[in-house]
Amino acid sequence: MDRLAAALDFFFGCHHSQLSRIFTLDGRTYRVCCDCGAKLKYSLANMSMERRFSRDSMLTRFRIA
Repeated sequence: MDRLAAALDFFFGCHHSQLSRIFTLDGRTYRVCCDCGAKLKYSLANMSMERRFSRDSMLTRFRIA
């Protein structure tokens, strides 16, 4: 199910082209997509995004979960 959700997100999901500034709250550093609201983990050591925090928003967007 996880692979199917990832494939659907790749083809039909948001490409996160409009991102917010970097936020650090409760020890978590992230950027937020202004289009879909996904939180993307940001590494201050590498100064780059690492990954999405969770797939919850993606799964509810496709009504799978």
